[in-house]
Amino acid sequence: MTAAPPPPPSVRVAAGTLLAVAVLLTASTVLTLVGRDTVVDQYLAAQPDLDRAAVTRSLVLGQVLYLVLGLLAGLAAVFLLRRRAWARWTGVAVGLFVALRTVLSSLDAGGTTISSLLVLVLCVAAVASLLARTTREWLPARAG
Repeated sequence: MTAAPPPPPSVRVAAGTLLAVAVLLTASTVLTLVGRDTVVDQYLAAQPDLDRAAVTRSLVLGQVLYLVLGLLAGLAAVFLLRRRAWARWTGVAVGLFVALRTVLSSLDAGGTTISSLLVLVLCVAAVASLLARTTREWLPARAG
């Protein structure tokens, strides 16, 4: 039995950027949920006609989505390095979805932040690396 070839640079870049996205999304979620009351207060200060319970529910649901996406990005990174083809497509889906949400959020807010730019750049790098020919060729071909 021959040893698997080492991952090419495109796979290492994809795994690294997916892990970075996972860490950023998870950390952001935890910090936002810990400071939930402050975040809700800021929303209500900007738009006092909103219902506090509705704002809180919306915030928590949005953060749960980002937590799930962060966990999926982390799983995709780990299993990509274990040569699982499904991890490549999971990473592409997560990267595209997070990038699109980041762009739409920035447009809706009328501006961007350093952290959203970082997430966007990481997602673009992850997707580009996952779609690279060298990544595709390194993963085992499907049986049948």
